[in-house]
Amino acid sequence: MRDWRLNNVKGLQGLQFQRKRYTKWSDSWDHDHCAACWAKFAEFDGPGIQREGYATCDDYKHGAAYDWVCVSCFAGLQEAMGWVSVENDEN
Repeated sequence: MRDWRLNNVKGLQGLQFQRKRYTKWSDSWDHDHCAACWAKFAEFDGPGIQREGYATCDDYKHGAAYDWVCVSCFAGLQEAMGWVSVENDEN
């Protein structure tokens, strides 16, 4: 059976991602969601809040850290989506 999350991330096929602590995209945003499962990423605390995950890199059409994938979805979909995890300077 096809994983339902694949349809949500079809526009992210073959991209590079960096695992990092979540930071909001702009001052007008207070959270983001996992592109695959919609888990919430935020800098504030709360139930179920993701504080770290995989963010798009500079080569993504919308820029670095524009889209996020939670650790669980990245692990489960990396092979099917052709995602590459790249090192970053934060770790």
